[in-house]
Amino acid sequence: MMLEVVNLTKFYGYRPILEGISFAIDKGETVGFLGVNGAGKSTAMRIITGFHAPTHGQVRVAGLDPRLPAAREKFGYLPESNPLPAAMRVEEYLRFRAGLKGLSGKKAALAITETSERCNLSEIRRIMIGQLSKGVRQRVGLADSILTRPGILILDEPTSGLDPRQADETRNLITQLADGATIFFSSHILQDVERLCQRVIVLDNGRVAADGNLEAVRDKNIEERTIRIEMIAREPVRETLRAIPGVRAVSIESDPASDDALTIYLSTSAGVDLRREISLVSANRGWLITEMHLEQVRLEDIFRRLTWGG
Repeated sequence: MMLEVVNLTKFYGYRPILEGISFAIDKGETVGFLGVNGAGKSTAMRIITGFHAPTHGQVRVAGLDPRLPAAREKFGYLPESNPLPAAMRVEEYLRFRAGLKGLSGKKAALAITETSERCNLSEIRRIMIGQLSKGVRQRVGLADSILTRPGILILDEPTSGLDPRQADETRNLITQLADGATIFFSSHILQDVERLCQRVIVLDNGRVAADGNLEAVRDKNIEERTIRIEMIAREPVRETLRAIPGVRAVSIESDPASDDALTIYLSTSAGVDLRREISLVSANRGWLITEMHLEQVRLEDIFRRLTWGG
């Protein structure tokens, strides 16, 4: 188990910020950590990375308490603010960080060379950090986080504040780093989570509101799914489709240029896929289906339902 959080609780005075959250992340997973402002997400990230102590509960990163010096070699961390010294050169900063992580001599030099190549920094190693764009500075932070080849990367809002091109470059880099590593990252940019993650954990008011792979979370928290069908049919189809078990509603739009070209929106219960049944009925009726797909439920809709009450 790369990351294990058990009954994690945090009070500030008498005010609970985290109320007994628990989850575990296996090797090789890429997991998104979501929550609105004030949900406790940042507090949880600081405890998981060893910067804050919990009031109750336990955190283990690669089997170790993250506050122990030995644990720092097991995980890489990119904080949201990514505070880098403007007056240091990229290579100088990475050498400094390598020393703090116990690397020196040839090991440090090799680590700096490898991480610079992976993060596309080789050509700017002599540039002052203060002269770099925010997107490039983010790559420097990511290089720092992988100097010791950690088994798990913990990233806090890795694309926050970046322009679209910089954000895309950072997402591509995270995808590359995910090959062979476990990644746990928080983000308020839901498209990043949908693109990068197989699994999401949603925090709401200090508690875990959802935890699972994206499809399972969608099916559990959405009551209906929609199948969109492009069809050529000369006879009425509403009654026939409505009679298929599991169909909740049928909406039909006609093409003004062709009376027999229809766009159909068919509502079903969540977790029910009736495309096979629709294909069989259409074949029996002699209808021609030109396109049919199950419309994707956006993570934004799930997030709103879980954290804003729908």
